[in-house]
Order: sequence, then structure tokens, then C-alpha cells
Amino acid sequence: MTFRFRLEPLITIRDNILKEKQGELATAYEARRIVEEKQQALEHELAENIAAGRQRLQIGTVDIEFLLGLRRHEAYLNAQINVVQEHLRQINEEIEHRRNAVLEANKELKIIEKLKEKQYEKYQTEENRKETIRIDEITRKKTEL
Repeated sequence: MTFRFRLEPLITIRDNILKEKQGELATAYEARRIVEEKQQALEHELAENIAAGRQRLQIGTVDIEFLLGLRRHEAYLNAQINVVQEHLRQINEEIEHRRNAVLEANKELKIIEKLKEKQYEKYQTEENRKETIRIDEITRKKTEL
């Protein structure tokens, strides 16, 4: 007789759920990476904007329209950075939520796997007991002859 765990389909289901949750978490990490790149690009553009304004002032010629345009663009970039930072905050919350879902799915899978291990140990113990009884019977029969 071979060991058969009757909840094996449940392990498969839990494993699939875990993989799905891990995929969702990976997607959230990828979204964060993309938004962080966007933030870095905006911050770089802002730094270039400020440097261009300083350079223009150092040359000695002051073009008020140019400087006003730079200030408007700087305000726009700061607003965009704030929007991106809010997106990052939301993504980080979602990552935490998804990480917890992965941990929970993993925990549920481990519980069932532990149950399987215990049942297998019980099966092994019972098989060993039966084998011992068979050996004792064979030994007893041989001694009777």
C-alpha cells in the first residue's frame, strides 16, 4: 500500500494561489520601479532647469521672460514630482498589502504541507508496525517448525 494524501489537490490549489500572489507582488515592484524612474527623470529635469537659470544669470544678461518661463516650468515639475511621490506612496501601500497576501498564502500552504508530513509519518509508523508484526509471525512460524 502506498501513501496517498487525500488533500493533495488542496496543496496544488494553495501553491497556485501562492504563485499568483507572488506574481502580483512582482508586478507591484515593477510598477514602483517605473514610477521611481519617472521621479528621477523629473528631478533631473528640475536640476537642469535650475542650472540653466543660474547659467543665464551668470552670463550677465537677464531675460525676464526666460526666467519667468523657467519658474513656471519649475513649478510644473515640482507639481509633477508631488504627483509621482503620491503614486509611490500608494504603490508602497499596495506592495505591503500584496506582501502580506504572499505571506498569508505561504503560511496556508505550509500548514497543509505540515499536515501531509505528519500524516506521512503516521503512515510510515503504521507500515513499520505492520512489517514488524509480519516479521514476528514469520519468525514464530519458523520456530514452531
